[in-house]
Amino acid sequence: MGPPSDRGRSVAVCIDTRDGAGRNRLHGVAQYVRRHGWRMLLVRQGGPAAAREVARLAPDGIVAYIADRRLLAVARRLVIPLVDTALGELAVALTVSVDNAAIGRLAAEHLQQAGLRHFGYCGVAGRHASEERRTSFAAALADHALPSFAEPVGEGESGLEPLMRWLKGLPKPVGLLVFDDKLGERVLTACRWARLAVPHQVAVLGIGDDELMCEVSLPTLSSVRLPTPRLGFEATRLLATAMARKQIRTPHLKLQPIDVVTRGSTDLVAVEDELVKAAVQFIRVQAGKLIGSEQVALAGNVSRRTLDRRFERALGRTVREELARVRMQTARRLLADAALTIAEISRNCGYGTPASFSRAFRQHSGRWPSEYRADIRSI
Repeated sequence: MGPPSDRGRSVAVCIDTRDGAGRNRLHGVAQYVRRHGWRMLLVRQGGPAAAREVARLAPDGIVAYIADRRLLAVARRLVIPLVDTALGELAVALTVSVDNAAIGRLAAEHLQQAGLRHFGYCGVAGRHASEERRTSFAAALADHALPSFAEPVGEGESGLEPLMRWLKGLPKPVGLLVFDDKLGERVLTACRWARLAVPHQVAVLGIGDDELMCEVSLPTLSSVRLPTPRLGFEATRLLATAMARKQIRTPHLKLQPIDVVTRGSTDLVAVEDELVKAAVQFIRVQAGKLIGSEQVALAGNVSRRTLDRRFERALGRTVREELARVRMQTARRLLADAALTIAEISRNCGYGTPASFSRAFRQHSGRWPSEYRADIRSI
């Protein structure tokens, strides 16, 4: 008997859906499965129970989120392909993951643009992805002695004491990159119990943009937005190629992070120059209007040349560059709203025409607004 037709395939999905990262991966898998008329067999257990369930189901392929040895052994025994949607500790033949080096670079840029000069990383011991993110973040900052914390973080105040001691010992103000949003919420709690002001003493940036976790944090958590649904979608597409026994040119696909969603935990200007601070606040409030460097300087009662010189000294960029940065940040947020037209977004970002906005966006991000919007939509 030959292989089943494409529409008759069944796929075991071994993804923990207790957090946003898992649920969004599952959403992407489901989108692909529906389009192709497959059966999706959701395996809710973990560990040995998951392997036994997959063996019982005997699917045509497996999509996993950090596969363990037992699941890999079952895939080999059934002679079926397995695609992992993350880079774990085990060598898996087919993977679709986020580019952790790009995450580190994007996070470093975001925290440096706030004027911060001290940095740290809070990760998870024993996780390959955590170490990759720490290494790339340190490299982007040219700080190979980056202060790092990777001890287990428990519940309750006593469980947070080691983290609180580490946070208190860091030079201030400090910008922290945290492995994911769940851990980011714990870091913010530790800061609160340690009486460390966020973001003025400790600015915290998570990874994953788990909207629920970010919004219930206090203050709200800034986070690197990842194309998580697309991880599931592309993993299932890769699985389809493997099940059809076609040539696979890229067995280890890496997807780029989308952007940084700024919330309360990194909303600061960490510079001593009060004129620059006031100018940045003015820009954040007024950037949606048709203003330029002259209007910002006028608001500060100084010449444009003087303000640019002080901006360069404090932040390493000009007033014009800061205006563009804030406008692009707003643009990325608005492009996520499918109800808004490009013309409406251009007006809300302080551009006179949609064409001038589109050119500026492409110059800043390397993509046209329509391309960016297509990337961040679920699938």
